[in-house]
Amino acid sequence: MSSITLQVQTTGPAPGRATQTVITDYATTAREIELITERFDTPGSLTFTCLEDSGVAIPEGSSVEFSVEGVKMFKGYIFTAERNKDGEVSYTARDQLRYLKANASYLFQNMTLPQIIGQIAADFGLKVGAMEDTGYAFPYLDKENEGCLDIIFDALAQTIVQTGKIYNFYDNCGELCLTEAKNMFITTLLGDKSLVTDYTYKRDIDSNTYNRVKLVRKNKNSGRTDAYIHEDSDTIKKWGLLQYYDEVDENLNEAQIDEMCRQYLQYYNRVLQTLSLDSIGIPGLRAGMIIPVRIGAVDGLAVSRLMIAEKVTHTFEGDEHDHTMSIEVKDFGQLGGINIV
Repeated sequence: MSSITLQVQTTGPAPGRATQTVITDYATTAREIELITERFDTPGSLTFTCLEDSGVAIPEGSSVEFSVEGVKMFKGYIFTAERNKDGEVSYTARDQLRYLKANASYLFQNMTLPQIIGQIAADFGLKVGAMEDTGYAFPYLDKENEGCLDIIFDALAQTIVQTGKIYNFYDNCGELCLTEAKNMFITTLLGDKSLVTDYTYKRDIDSNTYNRVKLVRKNKNSGRTDAYIHEDSDTIKKWGLLQYYDEVDENLNEAQIDEMCRQYLQYYNRVLQTLSLDSIGIPGLRAGMIIPVRIGAVDGLAVSRLMIAEKVTHTFEGDEHDHTMSIEVKDFGQLGGINIV
């Protein structure tokens, strides 16, 4: 049994006043609750189902806060409501990242990722929390009519490549935060005889593996396109040619592009390993966190290893709100050097 609070704040007309604010705890009435966080590109979401006497009781835009065992896990706003013929209404709330799906144009010069996030957040009236200094400033970043969330995550990916450090951008219960992954961790071991009830392990070079990286830059002086290529002949012989192609900012110099090309190959030239775990729920665990995993039957995991959670789904079911979760982790070899001790 899990102790939860699911508070919904609604605002509406009141006799003799313009509006009134009402806070209702839906913990005892919510039949199913699901909380999903992902490390890249996707707002956090909380979905819960209630039995309503008539209509839809919670209006769009209402604030939702969710806690488990006293641990705050989500703050967001109602975006959708679906009602069936039996009176069951499924509500879905999204966190602040949802508002960053709007398109905009920006030109950033000599600005770090925290500064970029801060400027965009201010333009959209979003609340910002702790932002760790990455130590890398973009010489020139020009974005024209792109989604703000895409702009930020593209800058995040480039920052990871340039610094060699893994950072997470996320909404921490109502505050936009940027944190180095090594500072987000749990010490509870997941795996053999420890919380995990089932798992699926997959290896592939089909979805996100490249053994040649080709980056191109428009050359204003010559009118041609300059190409920069790094490749691994050994894996090309084994797997065939798998090419990553992208156009980079024309203001980057040759050394910067060549280094970016090298680091992209280093990252993508591998067999992608994916592990999906089903386990008993841990309050507070979210995507981006480092978790220790040990599963004897999986190559490379017979000894406990630190892994990063790409996607975490918490599920609460039944009258007792039984708490389970599923976790997806990838790229076992990408966390070398992370020490959480």
